[in-house]
Amino acid sequence: MKKLIITTAMLMAACATVDEPREWPVLNTGNFAGNHAELALCVTKRLQADSRWPVRMLQSRNRTYQTIDASEIIAYDVRLMPGTFARNIPTNPDAVLDYQAYPELEVLHAYDESTDAYTQPAYRFSLMIRETDAASVTATVKGSRHLGNIAWQHLQACS
Repeated sequence: MKKLIITTAMLMAACATVDEPREWPVLNTGNFAGNHAELALCVTKRLQADSRWPVRMLQSRNRTYQTIDASEIIAYDVRLMPGTFARNIPTNPDAVLDYQAYPELEVLHAYDESTDAYTQPAYRFSLMIRETDAASVTATVKGSRHLGNIAWQHLQACS
């Protein structure tokens, strides 16, 4: 009887800590001059070249949405991604890293915010760059405050 009560209590405690995926706050919004695809590529390259350790732990996805004329950079913490082990984690100096120098451009037809890309535990920030007219864009970054602000600084440097 005691074992059943303890098992039930542990199960209830474990289920109580399961939480809904949280909505990340919008950190910055602003207008910039340039093309959304070129700005996204520039920010991605600058993030890859950044030597600060929190940024080195990121793996990004560079997406382009055709219907809304926008680009988005989604960054994940590689330490929290499925399939990351001691043999390929960036903090291991002997690791065999299996990522490309620059992430492939994903061309998507439509934007869908309900995908699991924003709810994964490894999600850190997203930088959405939407074309407003032929020569300007509107950018919005949401997610982790520290890493999102670093991406915002890179965007300001690129524009």
